[in-house]
Amino acid sequence: MKGLLLLIGLMTVSVEASAQTVSFTAGGGALNLSITTATTGSDPTDATDNSTELSWDSQGSATSKITVSTTCPGQSFGLYVELTVTSWGSGTSGTEQGEIQLTDGMLDTDLFRDIPTTSPGGQGSGTLTYRASATTSQGASVDEGDDVHTILLTIAAQ
Repeated sequence: MKGLLLLIGLMTVSVEASAQTVSFTAGGGALNLSITTATTGSDPTDATDNSTELSWDSQGSATSKITVSTTCPGQSFGLYVELTVTSWGSGTSGTEQGEIQLTDGMLDTDLFRDIPTTSPGGQGSGTLTYRASATTSQGASVDEGDDVHTILLTIAAQ
């Protein structure tokens, strides 16, 4: 299989409380994950990217969480995301939720929970790792078209 391309639009962020912020950088814009290698008789090798940094400042009146959702009309292939916290304000840290499968039309799914209300405890940053996967039976982008995801990250009261 050659040519699977997942375009991940990371340009949307939602914040429920005015004092809360979440921001990210994706190394210059949308991410492109291409699956181009496979061993004969096996499914293609997954493609990964960990160049996206996410930072947050909850400063809310309630414990917060960061959620993720996506839209990808006509999704043909697998896409997953995981947040790894790399720095944290003093005090109690939150709870990473592990790898999340991103599917078209999914509801907000917890990516990171238990962000405290205090500053700097409610401040932190981490790395988003995306993993694209495909099986031989799913075909190739040449036939199926590219998957284009618009991913929404939200920080909200838990």
